[in-house]
Order: sequence, then C-alpha cells, then structure tokens
Amino acid sequence: GKFTMKRKQSNRPELIPAPFFVDIPSHVTIIKQLLKEWTDGSERSFLLLGNQGVGKNKIVDRICQIANFEREYIQLHRDSTIGQLTLSPSLEDGRIVWKDSPLVRAVMEGRSLVIDEADKAPLDVVCVLKSLVEDGELLLADGRRILRDGCGEGIIPIHPDFTVWVLANRPGWPFHGNDFFKEVGDCFSSHVIPNPDRASEVDLLRKYAPTVETSTLQKIAASFSELREMSDRGDISYPYSTREAVSVVKHLEAHPEEGIESALRNILDIDSFDSRLFSRIGDVFRRNGLSLPYSFVELVTINNDGELSIEYVGKREAEGVSNSPPDLGSPKVGKWDDANDPHVGGNQVCKSYEDFKGGI
Repeated sequence: GKFTMKRKQSNRPELIPAPFFVDIPSHVTIIKQLLKEWTDGSERSFLLLGNQGVGKNKIVDRICQIANFEREYIQLHRDSTIGQLTLSPSLEDGRIVWKDSPLVRAVMEGRSLVIDEADKAPLDVVCVLKSLVEDGELLLADGRRILRDGCGEGIIPIHPDFTVWVLANRPGWPFHGNDFFKEVGDCFSSHVIPNPDRASEVDLLRKYAPTVETSTLQKIAASFSELREMSDRGDISYPYSTREAVSVVKHLEAHPEEGIESALRNILDIDSFDSRLFSRIGDVFRRNGLSLPYSFVELVTINNDGELSIEYVGKREAEGVSNSPPDLGSPKVGKWDDANDPHVGGNQVCKSYEDFKGGI
C-alpha cells in the first residue's frame, strides 16, 4: 500500500548520504517497514542482520536519503574499546585533541547513528550499547553523562530523533563474529536482510550493467542463487552474496572484451587453490551456461614476453623433517659485543657467513 511521511529539516545537508541505489521490490518493502516503525514513534533502535554483501549499508543510506536524516557512522572491530565509542582523537596544531565521537554528536543533534560490523566488537562494548539503547544512559570518559530524561551540568539529554541503526553479520563461520542478537537483540527492532529474490536481483544487475545481455544476467543470478543454497546446506562455507554478483556484471560492463570467465575469476580465484571446492563451484556456473575452467592450472598464463611465470601451488603435503636441526644439547650462543652498544632495530650487520651462523 501507499506510505507517506514528512521529511526532516536538515542543517547539515552534507551529512545526508546520496547512494547509488536501485529500488528493487525486496529492498523497497524493507525500507517501507523500517520507516513506518520510525514514523509511528514506536522505534528508534534498529538491528539489521544479514550476511556480508546483502545490502545492509545501502538500505540504511537510502532510508537516510529518503527521510533526510543526517547520518553519523562508526565501524567496530575486535579491538574497539568503550572509550573509542565516546571520544575521537584529532590532530590540531601539532596537538592531540579529544572531541565528541559520532555517537555523542548523534545523541546531541538527533541524527542517525550507523554502527557497522557490530558483531565484531568485544562483548563489553556491546553491553555499553545495550545500556544506551535500553536504559537511555551512558557515562562518558570525561565525566559527562548521557541521559534519556535529564538536564543540568554535565548531562547530555538524548534528542528525541536520535536513531541507532546497528548492522551485523550472522554469527559463526565465515564471519567470526559474536552472536550480537543473542546478547542485545531484545533491545532493538530486529530485521533479517536476505539476498534479493531472483527477479529483484536481475533488475539490480541490469542497472549496474545495462549493455550486458539479459540472458547473461539471468545466468549469473541463477548461479549465485544456487551457491547460496549450497552454503545454507553446509556444502560450501562462504555465502556468495549479491555483492559478488554485482562485481561480476560491473566488470563485464567495463571490460566486455575480457568475457565472463575473466569477470568470474575476479572473485573466484581465491577459492581455486582448493581444487575440490573450485570444481564444485565451477559445476554450478557450467550448469547455468557460463564458462569456467575446471582447475586453477588452466588459469595460469605467461605474458607474451615470457618474463612472468606463475607456478601452481598444489595441495600442501604433510610437514617433513628439517635437514639442519639446531643442536639442543647446549644453549645457543649469540654474537659477543665487546663495545656493549645498544642493539635497536636490527642494527647489527652480518659481515660474513660465520657471523650469520653465530647469531645476532
């Protein structure tokens, strides 16, 4: 059905994203649902869960563009700390100055805060996000406190339009993230973002590659759809997403003379070192009418000048035994320095083979 909302007024239009976005039916449905929840006032905290490359960032950027939301962005990782969530260092006039982080600015100005790769963050950082979203409270490193309903010195009230968009991959292999939904999912309006349906994906690919034949786009979409089904069954580990399909057609659009095989190799060569896996992936594309070599060996080429040769690295054999093991009967004696100079950064140079054998 029809949906109408009033766009926000912006004082910082440069903070409003302008992504290249294709309004395919599956994404439009998700965007409409999210904006309806925001407009009703029932939700200001959203969790978008989905495999890498399904379009989570694109969807949030499109929402901000449609609704005129100013956006702040944070990307988390395994070494993220609580302090990094609240303060950001910057270099000014040769001095390090600590300023409010994107999170604090979004709280104060009522902006949309996008927290990307949230599943990579340590659990203590995740718990801080839960405190902010669920309890409306967060203590900053400089002594100030964020409160949902508060005022006074040192208090930062949460703007009523402050919105959190948390993006996370599903837990486990191959993304190695934590189970974000298990830890704090009850605090958010959670939505699973799947890959687009077949018809939507073909429409999307056509926008990226308008000169590529529709039959080729359909074969590419069918192949990647089958690979995802194999991943869901556990037959292969990596869930090839729409992002990989888009990469293939963009290559075809930019370099049509190179053909489909070269475009596919851009994203599949990393798997070619596992001959069994590469053979199974190749079978999928061949069943759908696309050409792909059976093994990595067929991909090896030598340039016309004969200056470059690539040697196939086959399956690794079992570890052998060293032919020159160290003597374990006594401690290793290094080089003796009569001058007792400090050795910093490997400043000792081997002047002879004997020096090298003696150790430095």
